[in-house]
Amino acid sequence: MNQITRRSILRLGTLSATGSLLGRFQPAMAGPFTGGDFIKLVPEDKKLSAEWIRSLTERGEPEWFSGEELKHIGMPVGGICCGQVYLSGDGRLWHWDIFNRDVAPKNRTQGPHYAKPMPVTSAVDLGFSMRIKAGGKETVRTLDGTGFPKVRFRGAYPIGFVEFRDEELPVKVSLEAFSPFVPLDVDASSLPLTVMRYTVRNSSKDSLEVSIAGALTNPVLMNSGKGSGADFVNRVAKRGNSLCLHCTAEKSKRKAADFGDMTLAVLGIEGNRFSSARISKEARFDAGPETARGPADDRPKGIVGRTLTLEPGAEATVSFGVAWRFPNAPSPFARVGDSGHYYAERFESSLSVMDHHAAGFQQAYARTRLWHDTWYDSTLPHWLLDRVFVNTSTLATSTCLRFANGRFWGWEGVNCCPGTCTHVWHYAQSVGRVFPELERITREHVDYNPDRAFQRDGAIFFRAEGGKPKWDQAATDGQCGTILRVYREHCMSADSAFLKRLWPRVKQSVEFLIREDSDGNGVLEGAQHNTLDAVWYGPVSWLSSLYLAALRAAAVMAREMDDEDFAQRCDRLVESGMQWISENLFDGEYFYHRRDPEHPKAIGAGIGCHIDQVMGQGWAHQLGLDRVLPADKTQTALKSLWRYNFTPDVGPYRRQYKGGRWYAMPGEAGLIMCTFPKGGEREARGGNPRHGFAGYFNECMNGFEYQAAWHMIAEGLVQEGLAVTRAVHDRYHPSRRNPYNEIECSDHYARSMASHGVFVSLCGFEHHGPKGHLGFAPKITPEDFRAPFITAEGWGTFTQRRVDGSQEATLELKSGKLRLVTLSFVTGKPGPHRAEVNLGGRKLGTVSDSDGESLTLRLQEPVVLETDQELKVEIVHP
Repeated sequence: MNQITRRSILRLGTLSATGSLLGRFQPAMAGPFTGGDFIKLVPEDKKLSAEWIRSLTERGEPEWFSGEELKHIGMPVGGICCGQVYLSGDGRLWHWDIFNRDVAPKNRTQGPHYAKPMPVTSAVDLGFSMRIKAGGKETVRTLDGTGFPKVRFRGAYPIGFVEFRDEELPVKVSLEAFSPFVPLDVDASSLPLTVMRYTVRNSSKDSLEVSIAGALTNPVLMNSGKGSGADFVNRVAKRGNSLCLHCTAEKSKRKAADFGDMTLAVLGIEGNRFSSARISKEARFDAGPETARGPADDRPKGIVGRTLTLEPGAEATVSFGVAWRFPNAPSPFARVGDSGHYYAERFESSLSVMDHHAAGFQQAYARTRLWHDTWYDSTLPHWLLDRVFVNTSTLATSTCLRFANGRFWGWEGVNCCPGTCTHVWHYAQSVGRVFPELERITREHVDYNPDRAFQRDGAIFFRAEGGKPKWDQAATDGQCGTILRVYREHCMSADSAFLKRLWPRVKQSVEFLIREDSDGNGVLEGAQHNTLDAVWYGPVSWLSSLYLAALRAAAVMAREMDDEDFAQRCDRLVESGMQWISENLFDGEYFYHRRDPEHPKAIGAGIGCHIDQVMGQGWAHQLGLDRVLPADKTQTALKSLWRYNFTPDVGPYRRQYKGGRWYAMPGEAGLIMCTFPKGGEREARGGNPRHGFAGYFNECMNGFEYQAAWHMIAEGLVQEGLAVTRAVHDRYHPSRRNPYNEIECSDHYARSMASHGVFVSLCGFEHHGPKGHLGFAPKITPEDFRAPFITAEGWGTFTQRRVDGSQEATLELKSGKLRLVTLSFVTGKPGPHRAEVNLGGRKLGTVSDSDGESLTLRLQEPVVLETDQELKVEIVHP
């Protein structure tokens, strides 16, 4: 490790324990430290506190936030691929990015909202308020932090919970805000709609009259309306199961990007509903005209609401929906061609959206709540369940689009770096595990589409239709990762139809890589473009391990497609490459990059300790593939990564190495991208100390950290993997920044969806839909473990318990269906084992196969679990 002097460190003074400023919900992470601990910049003794270590695995309590902790919160609560709207910590809706306008900051590539989170502001004038009538007295409050002195927030994506309290009021009010969200059901989860579900409880001893209203100023032509001569029109629409305020614009340019309509509705027919197309401040809860018009400087503001009578102790719920349709999304990048919104093809207006939702709004809530309850019905820690799933919300931000023709498309981060970039998106695991249909669309219609990214020679251009020559090439990591994702998407399919359609081109893409392996030794050595935005030369353990993992996946797919010759060819390359890398790129502590002396000015990690050095093996674990790197050396390398790259305080390191962006501030912990404990930092920069992309080495970037964390956990370094994940979670504590906006290159960075891989590793989850296989190998509390699972066609809860020499496992299917042929478990004891499988009280015939502590059960006849069915497995150790 490059050093600075002890004296210069000591001048910094004693360092406070990381995490001490995070508020009452977080124990101090580490310390106390003195300057001497950071002589080597990254301390080998992390001094993690016992309390913090315990918190990594303890179930804990759900995190609620209040006071100053609310100021940065912005949780996405719109439908996936329908634009972006945030829920604030005090229950307001803000940051409406639905008007087809680039709202990212000018310096977006620097991720400025990490250091300076966005303030809570809204261009859309939408709010909710409440009136209470009791004992001849009338009280009106806005349902936010202005109207209530005590507000607390709990974000459990896809639902945000807000509680409003005032001891002077005779009611208690709570809010559930969400957009319908059902894993595997893309259409049900893709409504341009936000639901605000208010529950009011009468805490007094008297009967009360309570009115709740939503008020909306016509937002159509939000950006272009001034001076347009448009006539802004509000109309009240009484529909079958909703009372709507429909906002439109007439005499306007219908092709304007922000042309469209918006609807605010009170849902259901219960109680006394009221509405007005235009209101005054004095009549927020009274009926009014059904139509109102006005110019841009006098847009009409209307309301809808409901009045209820509550007896003492009674409670009632009033649900509102906010729907939008702004169809004129331009093509996001010059050569893309596709434009518009898929949601706008499904619905002709926001009224149609509301009609669709209102027809079954109670069921939509029940399905969303069922998923929420299933996700949190787990023995895993609450903080972990929050963090590993929160990045799924990236789908409900402007990072992700679905064009009018149904194609899924993504930036790297909001309005930054186009083309569903292969070398970024292959880190992401959330979409493939929660909504695999979207990933299958991308593989089939983009990556392997000759009119998009796929080339005749098998190369997959890493930015489909990027439009710049430097982007019209395959990125080595992106090419390998795309092949691996094909296998993941195949495993998350009900049958083999997807793979059969793609296999000829997938094989071509593998053959492209094999040709890049010019001497056929299983190692790539030539020009290797990658996600660090540079071309590396020479053997790189990171990139060649990904190559081997792609070959492993290709061999498995080839056998399923009856192509044994190609499968054997891939196997031979893997065995050769694994031996070569093990013998030539491992220095006894970690794997490295052997730089090509013919390219001395090229960037590359060299003998540095790089975060992705064994990533191919990490990918193999995610897919249940055979090893591509030796277990002992891989585990040693991951331990070295922890030793040399993880620091409880990045401050001292970044004072020495100033290049790069700040995604971990002084006083915050993180896993640094690449450190140089054995020198070689200048060579890694190609001899250029000002090499811009080399600054990446100094950064802490969430997606890379999650990848390393899931791999650590899979290899048995569970505490280390959890610590890396928790460091990210702590950095995104709301006292510091928005916990729902993980940033790299712009907001809501796609790579952060790697967080779901941590969950997969902790569960030891395996699934192969076409083969009907499901397996679990929990990495924490295997004696008493419960967690959700999502398969190709259904989802539910897995439970495992070990008592007195026996192990019981239960599968409860909550939604969809699940076809089963084989089941696998880790028993904690070597075989042989005796197992019994029951479905609904019916014993199923099985054949057992034990390998050490692993047990595979093959059902004599395949079964299909339906919703609400339960399958039980009892394993006895004779």
